[in-house]
Amino acid sequence: MNLLHADAPFALAILGWLIVILAVAHAIGAVRHDFLPTSTAQHAWFAAIVITALLWALHVRSPVGMDFGLLGSALFALVFGRARAILGLMLALVLYTALDRGTWFNVGINGVVLAVTPAWLATALQRQIELRLPKNLFVFIIGNGLFVTLAATVCASALVLALSAVESTGATRLFGDHLAYSLLLAWGEALLSGMLFSALVVFTPHAVLTYRQDIYLPPRRPLS
Repeated sequence: MNLLHADAPFALAILGWLIVILAVAHAIGAVRHDFLPTSTAQHAWFAAIVITALLWALHVRSPVGMDFGLLGSALFALVFGRARAILGLMLALVLYTALDRGTWFNVGINGVVLAVTPAWLATALQRQIELRLPKNLFVFIIGNGLFVTLAATVCASALVLALSAVESTGATRLFGDHLAYSLLLAWGEALLSGMLFSALVVFTPHAVLTYRQDIYLPPRRPLS
């Protein structure tokens, strides 16, 4: 995103750091006793960090300086849960900033946009689906992998564009056009995430830490 290299306004950057520090501290406290319970989850978590950092490096920069691209943050949260997602996404942001030689002053506000906001939103929507919709595997996969990813990605992409506009002279006039392109890209990311999420649930369910087999695939009752 544009704020990887261009310094954010001082007050915005400090606010971002405060939010990120609180979110990371809360995440560490939430998972300190049972961080990654299986070797499969450990390998998947570390792989997701590297893949997400690479995904962010593939963003597109328009002539007016506003950036958009695939995020992957919502899928990260759906697979690993809110706390593990925030920690993993922040590590991905650190790796991304180091590899792309970005400014460390902006890590706080970038973390709010790329890690904290999509992780909180995705898991909040996931919780609402679990509470309000029928508990079956189809609803879990399609509702979370497709619709939750779409909603969280749209919100995160809009924030990315808004922050890019802060540092882009004359970009406000083209914000609507860029937002439209970003929405199209978010729909494509939702479709891709839905396919990946369904494959993970089917083939490696132990890697999806938000998946509860006792709810979505309870043991069948013996025939009388």
